[in-house]
Amino acid sequence: MQWPTLIVDNFFTDPHATVRLSKTFKYTRAIDNTWPGTRSPVISDVDKAFFLWSTRRILAVLYPMQINALTWQAVQYFQRIPYKTYGGEGWIHGDTDWEFTSIVYLSEHPNSGTCLYEGTHFNVSTEYNEERKRFFKELADYKRMEKYKKKANSKFIKKVELFSNFNRLVLFDSHNWHASRNSDTDKSDRLTLITFFKNITCKDIRYPITTMRRI
Repeated sequence: MQWPTLIVDNFFTDPHATVRLSKTFKYTRAIDNTWPGTRSPVISDVDKAFFLWSTRRILAVLYPMQINALTWQAVQYFQRIPYKTYGGEGWIHGDTDWEFTSIVYLSEHPNSGTCLYEGTHFNVSTEYNEERKRFFKELADYKRMEKYKKKANSKFIKKVELFSNFNRLVLFDSHNWHASRNSDTDKSDRLTLITFFKNITCKDIRYPITTMRRI
């Protein structure tokens, strides 16, 4: 993995303003049924000023000395996941089209969050992806969903739990296997701000993990 796993508490100086912003958008489900819950439009399309400011703030966690010279690509959404819809554990997956993923938790669900996993062998991959898409589309037959999710997730071992404290940022390598953790009794939707990054460039850029390993 090229990118470190990081936690930053109190990420936004005014997180409630960000929550209010999230309520101004229309949310829709995935057309291809590849992710759960509903998402806002791509934030760069509907509020470019917030998108540029927030992505720059996230990148400053990794590159404080180079932030003014960096260029990057990112896609950002607000996401809502209804209470108990997808069980206590999500489907383990990777975001392999991206370099690293950041999540800012924007609701009071301190016993939920995101877990990181490793495969039980060197060539592990996700299974029963069509079953996952079928459930995300139909939101029915929970018994069948849990059966196939348990089989798919059995190929992985949990390594890290990142708890979703309000206004906490977590950042991790997008190729790291991960899944949601849903253990709160609060019946409100789980709200997050999710950003996927790639093509981070700068003159003489150095990447955190590779630089560390060369010392």
